Amino acid sequence: MKVLTKDDIRRLIIQKREALTEEEREKLSEGIIKNLLSLKPLWDAKNLLMFCPHRGEPNITPLFSWTLQRGKSLLLPKVEEKYLKLIRVEDNASLSPGAFCILEPSKGEEVRPEEVELSLIPGIAFDKEGYRIGYGKGYYDRLFERLGGLKVGVCYEFQVLEEVPRDDWDMPVDLVVTEEKIYQGGKER
Repeated sequence: MKVLTKDDIRRLIIQKREALTEEEREKLSEGIIKNLLSLKPLWDAKNLLMFCPHRGEPNITPLFSWTLQRGKSLLLPKVEEKYLKLIRVEDNASLSPGAFCILEPSKGEEVRPEEVELSLIPGIAFDKEGYRIGYGKGYYDRLFERLGGLKVGVCYEFQVLEEVPRDDWDMPVDLVVTEEKIYQGGKER
């Protein structure tokens, strides 16, 4: 049996993600948000890093207003050269298409990654131990070196594989949350 490479996995999962209907994506995303809201650290954190969905990723944007209504800081990534800058966002109106046509903050105060208390991390695939495959540009890999707090991978259940190929520099997230389960350290929580 052929072992799948990171590129094989990227191609297959993105295809499957983009094949979801809008209704399926919304239903799955609602389940993911429900599981995220069951996490006590999400409620306790003041500085929350989130993301705008791209190429069929789960839509976690309802959590943006949830975060702001509770007086927490909503941080979103902005691509600057080879790095992600974390920008404090006051409302959705300050978002515009940036690098790779992903919505990102057009203005706002930059926050140091060490100040983040909880991050919601996108990925193309995760394994049950929290290792991830991204788009292959290394933005989140470089961010992980400095990122504080709990790192939570966010994906659909079909994106969780038994094991993903790993490189020496790959770092796992602490939890992986899907519409069905929460994984921590290789086990279901």
